[in-house]
Amino acid sequence: MAHRVPKAFAKAVASHRNRLEKVITLQAAGKMKKLYEDAQDKVMGRIRRAVGAGRGDTFTAHQKRIVMVQLRQGQAIAANKLAKDMRPLSEKAQKESLNGLIEDVTKLHRAFTGAEITLPIEEAAVFAGVVEGRATALLRMHESSMQRYGANIVQKVERQLSLNLLQGDSPHEAYDAVAETIGGEWWAGERIVRTEMSWAFNATHADGIEASAEELPELRQRWEEHCDDSGNPLDDRVAVDSLAMHGQVAHAGGSFTMPEDSPIADKRGNTEVPASLVGLSWDFPPNRPNDRAVLSPWMADWGVPGWEYRGGDRFWLVR
Repeated sequence: MAHRVPKAFAKAVASHRNRLEKVITLQAAGKMKKLYEDAQDKVMGRIRRAVGAGRGDTFTAHQKRIVMVQLRQGQAIAANKLAKDMRPLSEKAQKESLNGLIEDVTKLHRAFTGAEITLPIEEAAVFAGVVEGRATALLRMHESSMQRYGANIVQKVERQLSLNLLQGDSPHEAYDAVAETIGGEWWAGERIVRTEMSWAFNATHADGIEASAEELPELRQRWEEHCDDSGNPLDDRVAVDSLAMHGQVAHAGGSFTMPEDSPIADKRGNTEVPASLVGLSWDFPPNRPNDRAVLSPWMADWGVPGWEYRGGDRFWLVR
């Protein structure tokens, strides 16, 4: 059974999604792609010098070893730089998230109750403290992801160079193959950027709700998937496990748990959640790469549908 949310709340969620998409698409992804290309150009410069400019000679095992040394060193440097480049972007995502939270809660509380409300995070010191609280974790996340990303590129290039050796290619052909391999891996880098900007955005939203709940204990958080205001999937990418999570409410600072099934079928007619996911918990989205879920503030007084997961069942707080 679908539970339609009030239009004011649906509008706020849509605005919230737009803020995140703007941070990712118009700011982070494009900038990181340019920084990635610049970093890899420097790596390719090292490799160019390693293989030499000869076109008629055959690429050798010795050249391969030299290239791999240069590649590993270059990717390590690139990963470190890209991680540091991501941190100001994720900080911007955090600030956009908190500003949006303040705007949404004040507007929604006024619309549904007629009362004005002031959140603790509107104070500059509290706002800054919430952002700073995730700084170390975010930098470590960026560093770890970029190091894994660089290591994956190294593995793929090594396989490609082994093929160049077997084929008796020239150093020039080997160089071109390396450049093509590296250039074709940005999709994985973009996935990292999208996922980790979403993590920064949602983590800070959860932190902001938790900080505000110290003075406003009835404030909670609601899990929002890519669904319409009745909970139906908006496209074929919304899987059954996403539909199963949609509309779940948790206390500030609490976690969300994956149910066994969804009350609404996905586009393929599925309602049963894969067994490997049932019972898993998350403090906030994303719960997978490229996940489009977001958090929203929620209060029972707003009349927005929401349910808790208790003992393996949905318990509706507001229908």
